[in-house]
Amino acid sequence: MTDERVWKDQDLSGRSFTGDDLSGLQFLRCRIVAASFRGADLSGASFENCVGFDAEVETCIDFSYANLREASFAHCDLTAAEFANISGYELTFEHCQLGGVSLAGADFRLPIGDVSELTAFTMRHCNFAYGDLSNVYLRGCTLTDNRMVEMQLHNASLEEVTLNGSDLSNVTGTALSMKGADLRGAIFNNLDPRNIDLEGVRITLEQSLQLLEPLGVIVTLDDRD
Repeated sequence: MTDERVWKDQDLSGRSFTGDDLSGLQFLRCRIVAASFRGADLSGASFENCVGFDAEVETCIDFSYANLREASFAHCDLTAAEFANISGYELTFEHCQLGGVSLAGADFRLPIGDVSELTAFTMRHCNFAYGDLSNVYLRGCTLTDNRMVEMQLHNASLEEVTLNGSDLSNVTGTALSMKGADLRGAIFNNLDPRNIDLEGVRITLEQSLQLLEPLGVIVTLDDRD
């Protein structure tokens, strides 16, 4: 008997699932280039080894405003996909291509009201270069071993976020807070303590020297000139 909850090896390119109830579905090795999941219910859904990008196709895959609570993506190419304003509590990305993806305005809080500060979002071993996490609250979330160069982080809260092993080179973010974040093992080159709240950030001794550079502090190994 065919399991209707598992969609395997299907070509869904260009299909519109706008507003559809796809909760709990498993997408395995599907082609989803230029598909629209805008506003769809994908809670508990999983995507594994799916292809959502084709350089010869101008339209990008769209998950905007979708319900992606407890959903997961693994080993998928989602380059340039649109995830703006999703509901994503406990959403997980692992080993995915996410270059140029927008998660701006995504809500990763527990959906029990606006007063809740409980958040859950995981991204591991992904290429998220040139991505956008502007206007996103990520307190306590896990973003480890990712390539996050040239990212947009305007008005983002990365407080107490675990960023071990991630490359944060050339990120841009006005009103960015990284208070209490764990940056040990991360790569960065332009985190300016004058512009970013870094109170309580966890770093190594070598990294501390990098944070002092924008302040014009010259650190020597002894007390000689």
